[in-house]
Amino acid sequence: MKSKRGGKALEANREIDKYLVPIVAKTIDLLDCFGAEGESLSLKEIIQRTGLPHTTAYRILHTLVARDYLNQTGHQYRVNRLRKRLRFAFANLSTQISLAVDIQRSLEKAAASAGIDLLVWDNDRNAEKAVTNAEEIAENRPDLVIEFQLFEQVAPVIADIFTRARIPLISVVNPHHGSLYFGVDNYRAGFSAGLALADYAAKHWRGQPDDLLLLESPPAGRTVQSRLVGVVRGIESRLGTLTQKSVQHLDSGGDKVTSRAAVETFLSKKSAKKLLIAGINDEAAIGAVQAVDKARGGRDIAIVGFGGSAAMTEIVADPASPCIGTVSFHPELYGPDLVSFALIALRGRNTTPARYIAHEFLGKETLAVRRAAP
Repeated sequence: MKSKRGGKALEANREIDKYLVPIVAKTIDLLDCFGAEGESLSLKEIIQRTGLPHTTAYRILHTLVARDYLNQTGHQYRVNRLRKRLRFAFANLSTQISLAVDIQRSLEKAAASAGIDLLVWDNDRNAEKAVTNAEEIAENRPDLVIEFQLFEQVAPVIADIFTRARIPLISVVNPHHGSLYFGVDNYRAGFSAGLALADYAAKHWRGQPDDLLLLESPPAGRTVQSRLVGVVRGIESRLGTLTQKSVQHLDSGGDKVTSRAAVETFLSKKSAKKLLIAGINDEAAIGAVQAVDKARGGRDIAIVGFGGSAAMTEIVADPASPCIGTVSFHPELYGPDLVSFALIALRGRNTTPARYIAHEFLGKETLAVRRAAP
């Protein structure tokens, strides 16, 4: 707790320094009485710490709130961190995942434009490293953390690290308990992909597929997996209920190599001729494309992914590719929208706990039209 200042000490200072402005000195004393970063104090506590008269303290507080140097919530006051140059920390999923790279570029550009220092960590798509990074970030005391990692089992651990450090947390793509969330509505994104697959089946087969192959990534947890729940529901909304036997589940690992191996094994054992495939992300879908290109065996196959990375849209745009589309998460929009969302949170203003960014299914026809446009 700060010791009391003002009164006789201030009068003594005035005798020594005739240029001292008493009200400015009292204002500085009041600001200095806030101890730990983010600490909230009541008027009574501020008076106790500064020794200022009630009316003087109240008038200074009112002025500082009006000029945005302090934030007020009810009868509590705290220093507005936006009055200093902000530092954000971004723990990214991986430098090997196209969507994550695109989001980082967008965020770096937006932070620089807003005059915010952005510190970046690479979670390397590893649960243990994500926790280690969180501990290191907390020691660096940024004003806010943006976390992109997909392992459900460590999400509460990471959230707790920042809660105890009193650092606001925004989780991206995969919601973390107790954090604000920014990203796509995973179920609705999956539903839109399911509709596209259903339209393909209706157009080319006039009915249901022999098999629907869902390329999952169990460690990502239920929220991300809800994309594939949405895929099934989207298909069934157009084609009717799928039989339990026709819906196949594979662990794709969420990466190209694992997905390719899993799909190659599946194709070597299954004789389904009409096959729909949904990858949990673009990487899983690209792995499936590579497996199908190697061993299609006369099958008619349609593949969708999630993310909308540049690498994926190139594959979708190829007329010969079995990949009919990807649900774009518009990574180019993450940076400016994330910074805006973060600043609202830091100002202490009311904000929704989740900010959903727009998603869009990009199919072959859509990409062809956009590329043909001048």
